[in-house]
Amino acid sequence: MDKVIGRALIDGLVPLEDRVLCVSGRLSFELVQKAAVAGAPILVGVGAPSSLAVELAADRGMTLCGFARAGRVNVYTRPDRIA
Repeated sequence: MDKVIGRALIDGLVPLEDRVLCVSGRLSFELVQKAAVAGAPILVGVGAPSSLAVELAADRGMTLCGFARAGRVNVYTRPDRIA
């Protein structure tokens, strides 16, 4: 996450308001915090989110999705962004 956001900052793409961030692991509070600061509206991971991650995503108005596999995903916050 740090490398992606750092590269986006160098390339002048921050805030990431028209991007989706995807991670390969569990969705922690810290990952949601970094995505929120970078301005990403959607964060997707293959693992489960922690309860604090869900709370923070809801508070920041982010869409948080977990267990993304085989064309399926669980949406925990702001499902209105997912078609």
